[in-house]
Amino acid sequence: MPEPSTSRLGLYKPLNDGSELVNVQQDLNQNWDKIDLAAGFQACTSTTRPSTPYSGKAIRETDTARTYVHNGSSPASAGWVQIPNSASTFDADLDLTSGHQLNIGGSSSSAPLSTVLSSASSNMISSRVSGDTSSRWLVNADGGISWGPGGAAALDVTLSRSGTGTLTLVGNLAVTGAGQERYVIKPSDTARTSVSTVADDPHLTATVVAGGIYLIRFVVFATTADPTSTDIRTAWNVPSGSTGLKLMHGSGDTAADFGSGTNTRGRFAGRQYSTTGSYQSEASAVAILEESIITIGGTAGSVTLQWSQTVSDTDAVTVLANSYMYIRRLA
Repeated sequence: MPEPSTSRLGLYKPLNDGSELVNVQQDLNQNWDKIDLAAGFQACTSTTRPSTPYSGKAIRETDTARTYVHNGSSPASAGWVQIPNSASTFDADLDLTSGHQLNIGGSSSSAPLSTVLSSASSNMISSRVSGDTSSRWLVNADGGISWGPGGAAALDVTLSRSGTGTLTLVGNLAVTGAGQERYVIKPSDTARTSVSTVADDPHLTATVVAGGIYLIRFVVFATTADPTSTDIRTAWNVPSGSTGLKLMHGSGDTAADFGSGTNTRGRFAGRQYSTTGSYQSEASAVAILEESIITIGGTAGSVTLQWSQTVSDTDAVTVLANSYMYIRRLA
């Protein structure tokens, strides 16, 4: 029996007592072939990796250009650990221990990801979806952040520092939680005749979420074709369970209160949302302000201005275009 083969390369060792003649093919040539194959990184493919690698065995896959070292674990097929190199894509997690950095450009910053780029406008981080030729999210060296729809479309929203203590947004801002502000501007006149029961305005309405707290303001410009007998009556349509009081501010609700749109006694009332209130009006527009901090109950829905004539009449009462609703979510 020959001596046991070497543990790493499996090189053949003849008996050391001198009783075995030297076999050039077995004792020399085959051993040299194994040594030659193992020199540096052994070339193989991703499907022909060595089946019995030793711990520390290094390979290079010719079909992927990836490099690996074996960690000696079993099964052998699960013990390959990829070594990053510039000729291939890295196909594994790259973990840094706490306190260490990934430095690009020799930055002296202590941040885990630290970069030095050639100019303030140089791109530092870009995010795309497969097939995109433009970034969906882009961070520049100066800290400016831009967003776009992807594909081939240009970036269309940017947040950046524009001066000392100044942050500038280029684009529109939409907030969905606390701090959200919305304006609803009435695009056209709405006239109503022969109706004294309040109904929803077709434009002055906004959705609210269950449990939300909102500041809501209606600014209404209204006219009447019969100022002697027919004026405007309002109420609010709110989700069930909502709580709060509305401020009603405008011209008084009786003829004695009203001289004209510029000479009238005012109405300053606090009422429940469904409680109607009336305002004297005239052929020229009068202005009405109604406002509340409202807490929405357990049901989401909409807050809508309702209105009608005070007395059913064939002469119209009209809520004019550019009346508006302002809504801000507080919580």
